[in-house]
Amino acid sequence: MAVPLNLQSELFSATGGAAAEGVSNQLGRPRADRFTLLVREAAQNSWDARLAPAGGVQFQVDGYLLERDIRRTLAARVFGSVPFAVDVQARLLADGDFPVLAVSDFGTRGLCGPTRGNVVPQPGESTNFVDFMRYIGRPPNRAYAGGTYGFGKAAYFLASSLKTICVHTRFSNGRGMESRFMAAALGPQFESQGPEGQRFTGRHWWGRLAQDGVVDPILGTEADALALLLGGVQRGPDACGTTVYVLAPDFEGAAPQQVLSQMGCAIMDYFWPKLIDGPGHTPTMSFCVRCEGRELPLPAVHEDPELVLLARAFAAASAKAPSGGAVLESIASQRPKKLLGHLALVRQPSALMGSQPAAGERDDDGAGLYQRGLRRPLQHIAVMRAPNFVVKYLEGPPVPYELAEYAGVFRVDADADAAFAHAEPPTHDDWIPDLLLDASEKTFVRVALRRVKEAVEAFAAPHTIEASEAGAHSVASFSRMLGALVPSLSPDAAGATRNELTTSTGGGAGGRSSTGRKGALAPQVSFVGEPAIELIDGIAVMVARFETSGPEGTPARVFALPKVVIADGFESDPPEGAQQPSVIRWVDPTGTIAATRAASCEIPVNSGTWAVAVSIPPDAMISVALRVEAGVQG
Repeated sequence: MAVPLNLQSELFSATGGAAAEGVSNQLGRPRADRFTLLVREAAQNSWDARLAPAGGVQFQVDGYLLERDIRRTLAARVFGSVPFAVDVQARLLADGDFPVLAVSDFGTRGLCGPTRGNVVPQPGESTNFVDFMRYIGRPPNRAYAGGTYGFGKAAYFLASSLKTICVHTRFSNGRGMESRFMAAALGPQFESQGPEGQRFTGRHWWGRLAQDGVVDPILGTEADALALLLGGVQRGPDACGTTVYVLAPDFEGAAPQQVLSQMGCAIMDYFWPKLIDGPGHTPTMSFCVRCEGRELPLPAVHEDPELVLLARAFAAASAKAPSGGAVLESIASQRPKKLLGHLALVRQPSALMGSQPAAGERDDDGAGLYQRGLRRPLQHIAVMRAPNFVVKYLEGPPVPYELAEYAGVFRVDADADAAFAHAEPPTHDDWIPDLLLDASEKTFVRVALRRVKEAVEAFAAPHTIEASEAGAHSVASFSRMLGALVPSLSPDAAGATRNELTTSTGGGAGGRSSTGRKGALAPQVSFVGEPAIELIDGIAVMVARFETSGPEGTPARVFALPKVVIADGFESDPPEGAQQPSVIRWVDPTGTIAATRAASCEIPVNSGTWAVAVSIPPDAMISVALRVEAGVQG
């Protein structure tokens, strides 16, 4: 029969120590919910523990219920002895469900190294086990690290309604594979009674009691058997990595599947760069979220509408060169002089994002713990350090009329990474200059945040565009958008639409057709409403609706004249190498395609509302004028 695990409750030393409540409170009052904190901390720690410098880490979250027989066995074998105010045994034996969250990684070195905090590691020896299981608030010893195994590890305990976790890890010790298992809990500090009473910190461990009275982790096949009892993931005989079992997670009344789905959303929002930051935009990490063994779908970076734009900016910021229509700007400090990072900004018409709600809003009832930082239309900048995790999203100024949206990425330069790492709180979700004692580092972080803000405001600032012809209507109302992006009608046509006038555009603003005939004798064309932005066969197009009028039986041919708009007016030809706007299709009032890839179309007068679709070159604003000719036969 298996020997039950021993309990060790930490005593306060004569010189004091850290109480368990203090460990929990070190996270402060973070904006994120407990499960977002959990995946952020866990994924960063998994990356820091990677075996291969280039990556290859698999990160997985499993949610499931423990069966009653397994709960009884755990209560007897692991939690046979329980401390004051930690009711894990009672919960295991009680009626009702007992959920577990198993957070696992593969392709990592595991929690290796000494098991005692007072043991001096050998040169080059890892201290992962004591960093996670023993120490509190120990600073990281890894360059460009994301997590710390310090106060942030409290996120695992905070996610549990019992403040209790179990840990199983496998690693190579140089002679073969080694397994370790240990349970831990955070409870309130307390005192034992009687003349020999003692004071306890509220930190507890379950393992095997050594001769010196210290509990060490369970080793070997017994450790693997306890992990197998808890369920979750199964590891091959040579698979290194760690699984942390969060017991009885506090879902706050939400359905487990909903919380897991939102954890998947949080993973994608903060770790999407890891899916494209390898050679040739390959992943350096992979992610999986499962509920009762069923994998929940995670959006692909290049398919999720909120992440596509961010991915384009990330590619430019990573390459330190403009690409994909991105604007790239170096962010630097002058005193002291230092390159701080690169900011890439990209934009597109907001209609291209489609009509679906943002990913964080796709649950059936809209309720949940996770509050997504990305909102539509996008006006968000992802800021990140060398590990390529999103620290947070900065929200820029809105675009007038919500006709366009933009996104950006600011990546800290490697030589400045330490300053920004030091500016992060234990939750790694912000840069706070006031946390820094070094004056230069404080300047670097403050300057970077200010100059990123200034660059985004300049990028989003309205541009005033006036028509080139005297007396023509201004198109400023359409040009107040990012970099003159959103399409419009021509100045004459836009004025006609707003004033409900009928304008013949063949001879300019004079109301004449190309034949020179005046008044009602000549066919006329007028726009109906404002233009719309749509996707046709994956191509961004501007759709302009119009009507023709004239004497019955008058043949008419309408020509579409698309142009690129620039700050000083119009140009028919875009810059060398750029795409030219072109007519995609003509659609009659019934929705039937009348012509494709044709600059003109035969339009019966007085036949209803037609539409013409014109392609939009990347990062350009276009204007479309219509010219009508009479007397032209089929």
